[in-house]
Amino acid sequence: MANNEIKTNAEIYREQRKARLAKAAKKKKSGKGDKVVRVLLKTLCIVLIAGIVIYGVGNILSKVFFVPQKVLTAATYEDEKVSVAEFNYYYLSLYRQVLSQAQQYESYYGTGYGVYATGFDMYTDPAQQDCVHEDLPETIVTWADYFKYSASQKAILNKAIYDIAMSEAAKKEGFALTEEQKTAIDTEIADVMRELEQSAKEQDFALDTYISNTCGKGLNAKTYKALVERDAIVEEYVAWYRTHTSESLTDKEIKAYYEENKENYDYASAKIFRISYAEPKETDKDSKDPVYTKKEAKKLADEFLGKVTDPASFVATAKEYAIPSEKDDFKKETATDSGKILKSQVESTSKDLAKWMFASERAVGDKVVIDDSKNELYYIALMVDTAAPDTQTAGADVRHILVKAETTKQDTEGNTINLSDKEIEKNFAEAKKEADALLAEWKKGEATEETFSKLAADKTDDTASAESGGLYEDITATSSYVPEFLDWALAEHKKGDTGIIKTDYGYHIMYFVDAEEDVKWESDVRNAISTEKAEDFVTDIHNEIKEKISANDSLINWFAKDLEKTLAKNAEYYKSSASSSNSSSFSY
Repeated sequence: MANNEIKTNAEIYREQRKARLAKAAKKKKSGKGDKVVRVLLKTLCIVLIAGIVIYGVGNILSKVFFVPQKVLTAATYEDEKVSVAEFNYYYLSLYRQVLSQAQQYESYYGTGYGVYATGFDMYTDPAQQDCVHEDLPETIVTWADYFKYSASQKAILNKAIYDIAMSEAAKKEGFALTEEQKTAIDTEIADVMRELEQSAKEQDFALDTYISNTCGKGLNAKTYKALVERDAIVEEYVAWYRTHTSESLTDKEIKAYYEENKENYDYASAKIFRISYAEPKETDKDSKDPVYTKKEAKKLADEFLGKVTDPASFVATAKEYAIPSEKDDFKKETATDSGKILKSQVESTSKDLAKWMFASERAVGDKVVIDDSKNELYYIALMVDTAAPDTQTAGADVRHILVKAETTKQDTEGNTINLSDKEIEKNFAEAKKEADALLAEWKKGEATEETFSKLAADKTDDTASAESGGLYEDITATSSYVPEFLDWALAEHKKGDTGIIKTDYGYHIMYFVDAEEDVKWESDVRNAISTEKAEDFVTDIHNEIKEKISANDSLINWFAKDLEKTLAKNAEYYKSSASSSNSSSFSY
């Protein structure tokens, strides 16, 4: 339960708003790969401006009043026209989306992970790096090419979907923005406009000029707000389409899809231990860990397997056979647990182990020694749960208060030292006493969710959930929480139930908030089907219009030069600021 990453209030607001609407509609992403049409559809161009790059003024009309961008047409489709200003808006929208994805990976995992995960290098000029998207014309080579090629298409696509959303047919089918959605969109736009006004004031620019320089040249406050509102309605319509499709699915359709894609929905769990016969690395030469030959490792693995009769004996044997550097790790009862896991997840580590775990003849209690010659180790495995769909709730919400029991301490040099078993036992006993007292204190009061949330905010040792009053939402059997936490959250409870559980962290005072009625595998399948159908809906529209779009290439190329300069400057800025933890504060 790590600390939340630092975000601006507006970013948090937008994420919370999207989460609320997503939960209400039971929307979840399918996790499928990006295709051009998916990228065209995603993300609104509502961006907070924390910095600005402005180039020489030059020509008064194009650099200050942006008259050409407002009146010239970049592309047409039947009676629809895309102005250069709209082209600029969607060009930057696409860029910001890709940049945001790369930034998230960089923030979570460190420099270099953005390009590894997305194919986009935020530190390199987009005109100097190849685009990874498939199904593009041969003339589209770089990311700059992609933004230029896709901007007018995204503009036309969003116009087309917007027209459908606002049609009488959509209304008859049941689409209409709720008051909550209208308020959320209005509030979001108002928040952004206030920040734009503040930034414009700080930079000593008129608001329209500032918006034109940062959100798309040729835009002003009125046209920018209109585009953002239109894109928000498009987003809501596609979300509604998914939900509407999901609700209309039959049990037969869901079952048939599951049978065709069982490997994506069947989870298994096992007890797993490894014995390595690899040569130690140069950095491990001084380690006190034993070095085994393959023959010695196989003998130990067979001995281990012979002592295993059930999960408890597996845990005990793992403690016995753990090498010195891992002894402390295997003191935990859960150290050998694989958790509920998909076949693809096991395959990423060992295809042979995955084949054994997910074999149709597998039974609970089966055990095996597997030679993973690629990684030079033996797996010893005991089957705990055979492959089956997850029949627990599709999502549970709980609050908790963690009373931490320390198991380590820092020495005078800042090194982490493990406490003795006696000290740890004492700390756990004190934590349990404090947890009992806190729960009793809460019960003596109003004993409501609101008072529990306040108590959690004041008393919990879990910094990640303190601000939210100890709240964790959409918990499933595959969520990355410790087993005891998951078991309690997913057990049958009624709203307001409480309890105290022990984990490796200490004691948790639990409060049950709510759970979805659907079981997880059915919910996942329903979401997968509805996501595919929504993507097909958008794809069909895109395929219908893309060949009929007439782009003014000469005009686009002329005005794209300015955008490319901006993106190149941004890349240079991010590169020079890579060592700064605040690199995400720059904008365009």
